[in-house]
Amino acid sequence: MRIERTEAIILHTFPARERDKMVVFLTPDHGKRKGWAYGARSIRSRFGAALEPLAKVRIGYSERESEEVVRIESVDLVRSLFPAQQNLVSSVAATYIAELVDTFAPANDPAELMYRLLDRTTESLLEGTPPLAVITYAEIWTLRLAGTFPSARHCIECDDALGRPLRFDERQQGFVCPNCAGRDAYLLSNDVADALDSLQRLPVADFRAPTDILLEIRSLAGGVRRNFLGHELKSFEVLATVLRGA
Repeated sequence: MRIERTEAIILHTFPARERDKMVVFLTPDHGKRKGWAYGARSIRSRFGAALEPLAKVRIGYSERESEEVVRIESVDLVRSLFPAQQNLVSSVAATYIAELVDTFAPANDPAELMYRLLDRTTESLLEGTPPLAVITYAEIWTLRLAGTFPSARHCIECDDALGRPLRFDERQQGFVCPNCAGRDAYLLSNDVADALDSLQRLPVADFRAPTDILLEIRSLAGGVRRNFLGHELKSFEVLATVLRGA
């Protein structure tokens, strides 16, 4: 068995057998992987807090060519999410982003950009960036990296360059020009279009927008995501409840 050593971010874990955990983690070079962490549930586990969700780690694992699930040999903690988890909104936002990335990240294929997105959004939550801005950023960029979010520069129907105001056609799931806009197309305000443009140009730590604008962008992203998946993320309603109470 060969040993791989790489940087990774833990997406989630769940108990397996009496003393073990199954761990799902994201790496830049090998995408999403699953691995057995033997003895991780025991009181004296050698893994400690390094297997907490969204912990950034250096991980070593062994694998056999014929097996999809690897064996985790070592985990060294690089960055914990614990400080952000002391804030309820940030904690739930992190859980939601982890599920979002877990849903769209490729398995066993390079995922450097998706990994970088998860790393930077997690770091931003730790640094105190407003959670709603981080969530919105993660939703749009995850869809973009998955090839699911349409270009706002060219009409999805005729490929003509788009001007303002932007129109989104729900039937075609894309932005359209005035000539191609059907009855399912609706206008985005210029403020929303400007914020969407900024989101796709700026790093997450620099992205800001008014709450009503962020909610409109999230609504757009949610429609695209649900249309693609055919269902909503499990943590979506939990996040919505927490945000309403914030």
